Amino acid sequence: MKRVLVYISLTLSLFALMCAPLPLTQFNVTPVSAQGEPKRYVIIYHSQSSVHKGAENKVVRMGGEVVSRLDEAGALVATSANPNFAAEIAKEDAQISDVAEDIPMQMIPSPEKMAVTSFADGPVEAPGDDTQTGSEPFYRFQWDKKRMRASNQGSYAVQQGRPDVVVAVLDTGADILPVPHQDIRPNLDVARSRSFINTAFGVAGDPNPAAWDDKNGHGSWCLSAVGAPINARGISGVAPRVRLVALKVLGDNGSGSYVSIAQALIYAGINKFDVASMSIGGYLNRSQQNTQALVKLLQRSVNFARENGVTPIAALGNDSFDLSDGRFFRSFIELPGEIDGVIGVSATGYFNLKASYSNYGVGKTDISAPGGDYGVQATSQTNPLGGGSVLGAWAQEVFGPNAYAFASGTSMACPNAAGVCALIISQYGDFTPDNSNKLHMSPQRVEAYLQQTANNQPCPEPREVNFFTVFPIGTLPVGTQVEAANQRCQGDAGYNNFYGKGIVDAFKAVTEAPGQ
Repeated sequence: MKRVLVYISLTLSLFALMCAPLPLTQFNVTPVSAQGEPKRYVIIYHSQSSVHKGAENKVVRMGGEVVSRLDEAGALVATSANPNFAAEIAKEDAQISDVAEDIPMQMIPSPEKMAVTSFADGPVEAPGDDTQTGSEPFYRFQWDKKRMRASNQGSYAVQQGRPDVVVAVLDTGADILPVPHQDIRPNLDVARSRSFINTAFGVAGDPNPAAWDDKNGHGSWCLSAVGAPINARGISGVAPRVRLVALKVLGDNGSGSYVSIAQALIYAGINKFDVASMSIGGYLNRSQQNTQALVKLLQRSVNFARENGVTPIAALGNDSFDLSDGRFFRSFIELPGEIDGVIGVSATGYFNLKASYSNYGVGKTDISAPGGDYGVQATSQTNPLGGGSVLGAWAQEVFGPNAYAFASGTSMACPNAAGVCALIISQYGDFTPDNSNKLHMSPQRVEAYLQQTANNQPCPEPREVNFFTVFPIGTLPVGTQVEAANQRCQGDAGYNNFYGKGIVDAFKAVTEAPGQ
């Protein structure tokens, strides 16, 4: 069978590189639904654990229709054509805390911004002198796994993950129809995978594989990064024996709703999954009326998931922003990466330096992981392998069955770190026969092990980094260099805003955990 390798960039938009950061009012805060349709609202109640009796009747009296209950987050989702619905329902029901219009947002780059190009069995080379090995045909190209010591000489020899550890990937779904991807299907729990694109299914989700099939590719990449099996085909994931669950929260165009994310997190908590990996995100203005309700909805959903043993982890975004810069970013929040209880992941490149595009920030970056950087840290001269991007599965609707793609982004770093979380739970969790009603491992303990076994990375010197990006493809001539905004590293090797507690290490995570 002919295998197709694809070069694809998920780093950051050309516009973001060509100029200093613009006010975030330029970002995705415009609904993508058709005009003239009834608007969808999120109604948050004071109670965090349930919606009171009679709430639905009051929604109907105000001209609304309830389409979903999120009792675990104390919320309802309703639609209404009444232009005054939000104000009227808030006035009608004293038990309501916040009401806001649900805003669909672009949460991953569009296909146009991905600048896709493909080649079949192209003249690629392994990344330098790294001697680590794996059994899969394309492992020699997986430099990101080598940086984390997920290899035959590293974590694969100690712990490959347990099948009773479940990682849910909240994204664009899984490449399953009509031909299941060879590096996704073996570990995919089809019975528990769901789509949350249709709000009417609520926290139960739509179980139809046609609904959660991935026609974008982004979700398939993330699933394979976590748990592609060792099966002598393609690539291997960080935790090649764990179970994967695809939770589709984004449409095939990469846009989605925070309601869908909340539903998926609650579903993960109900099922007591172990990890929720979220390579998605958007910016909300704290001063806008809808922001408080959406932040509260996500926070409550994260809390519910964590209380039920789910470790949530998310990408921090690809716009080179210092998320802790109060002069520029004080009015905005990046979701879900900045939600309390979510592990925020920045990206590193081929030479273990922060990726030029990666967001960062004091108190925002918890950990870092290889996500690729096709521009600054590896050009076609120093590393022919996709210019420093990282390899994963892709959707057959884009490039045919069993396709693979090179990509760069915090989207790629997040599932790499999520895979290490799965290894930690597999190695140190409670799997005794009488543990059926208990958590495998608390999220607090998972995060502690993840951070304490990471490889500390000091700030570069000088600390003010002037990044340049080389565009190997796209609208600019090959080799064109464009200056991005300076980025300043703060902190020391123990913790800094670029790397957090350091770059995740799969081998150390399963051999040097605290107290072992």
